[in-house]
Amino acid sequence: MARFPASRGHRLHGYRRGYYDGYALRADGSIVAWGNDSSGEVSGVPAGSGYKAIAAGPSTGYALKADGSIVAWGADYLGEVSDVPAGSGYTAIAGVMALAMR
Repeated sequence: MARFPASRGHRLHGYRRGYYDGYALRADGSIVAWGNDSSGEVSGVPAGSGYKAIAAGPSTGYALKADGSIVAWGADYLGEVSDVPAGSGYTAIAGVMALAMR
């Protein structure tokens, strides 16, 4: 089981977990990741801030940007990363096999 890293004084706004990895959304909109990295679940996390929401699926992570666009990283066995919907205007995301809503 992945251990939650110290937040080092940052307020966290959300937490999601995949099979063997975890993600936290900081108050500034940046993402923290830890755990298994066999398919880029940790090293592929987008840098920067301004993300509004995070979600996790099996070996895959998702983030909703402030403009309503979606970023995905990690395993791409069934198009979980390569088939992420383009464009903006999305208002929510969900994990498992990922769901985006406009």
